[in-house]
Amino acid sequence: MTPITRVIDAFVAQLAAISTANGHATDIAHIETEAIQINLRSETPLPLLHVRRLTSNVDARAGRGTRKESISLQIEAYLDLKTHERAGQDALLNDLYNAIYPESQVLLDGLAVTITTGEAELDDAELGSRILPIYLPVTITYTRTR
Repeated sequence: MTPITRVIDAFVAQLAAISTANGHATDIAHIETEAIQINLRSETPLPLLHVRRLTSNVDARAGRGTRKESISLQIEAYLDLKTHERAGQDALLNDLYNAIYPESQVLLDGLAVTITTGEAELDDAELGSRILPIYLPVTITYTRTR
């Protein structure tokens, strides 16, 4: 398994820890990492997270014998409006930030990483009136030995 795959898997494991049993406000029903698109149906269990890979970048000039790599992901979170309303959307966004930015240094697959998030989008009229979305771009950067 490549370092990028291991880093993404470790990142998804952090997201999978979002549950009320772990002190979060939200219990995630499912995390999808393989599908390019999610087909939300009335029977789809929510809240659901969809983690998509967007881009990958390597900077070979990081230093002797090392290189800096970064991957850009998109977290798409979907909640049922009837169950959660806007306060639930705010709570899940807070849970996502708490999982992405824990109190200790972030180590994914043993590599110290820098994680940055972009601006979260919180509406999508095309989804209709049943679903509350969160679209959160994430960039993970780390240096590894070649």
